[in-house]
Amino acid sequence: MNLLRKGSFAFRVSHALGTGWKSVSRAGVLAMVILIAGGCIVGKQNPAATQPATAIDPKSNEWDYWFNKPAITEVSSPDFDKLWNACRETLIADGFTIDRTDYRDGVITTQSMVSKQFYEVWKSDVVTVYDLAQSSLGTMRRTVRISISRGEDGKFHAAPKVVVDRYSLLAKRITSVAQYRSVFAITNQDLRISEEEEGSPVAAAYWYPVARDYNLEKQIVSATKSRL
Repeated sequence: MNLLRKGSFAFRVSHALGTGWKSVSRAGVLAMVILIAGGCIVGKQNPAATQPATAIDPKSNEWDYWFNKPAITEVSSPDFDKLWNACRETLIADGFTIDRTDYRDGVITTQSMVSKQFYEVWKSDVVTVYDLAQSSLGTMRRTVRISISRGEDGKFHAAPKVVVDRYSLLAKRITSVAQYRSVFAITNQDLRISEEEEGSPVAAAYWYPVARDYNLEKQIVSATKSRL
């Protein structure tokens, strides 16, 4: 097939560039056609790339949605008491405060703790650099729940799950530079305006879960193994 025949797409392109189709090499025109065709979208695309950022499952805004997901790692021991105490010591060493303990069901839950920022070197609740940057640029918190159950092998297995929450503060309209002092002072008028726009009552500030921290879960298991 002659890409440079008169009237072809390659001929028109080369002629428009003022180079003359006879002086343009076949390889150069072919490369130009490939580059132009490569920028075209053909066929079916990933639906995630065509959906808005707000198109998420509403259930993901609930704790149970994340806590009900299966655990990715666990630590085992034939002695329930040793495993229980090791889990508690690990959580306390990481800076968490124990909120609820159910010895019969084997559940340990911590209070939600605001995550470490870059200058808080004494905390160890953030593992990766990405998570540290995220918690430094925005207010995040983490809650840990450890479930201990007996397996078919006769041993007790402790599976930690960590849910990450993000802090959200209602945006305030600033119409003058003189109002910069009250940028974080939410008034009833701001709430009423937001309710009119959203169609439902809006909280001035709230937390909502965004993810599971699998890296912290692995760190808790590793530290618990060291204490057993």
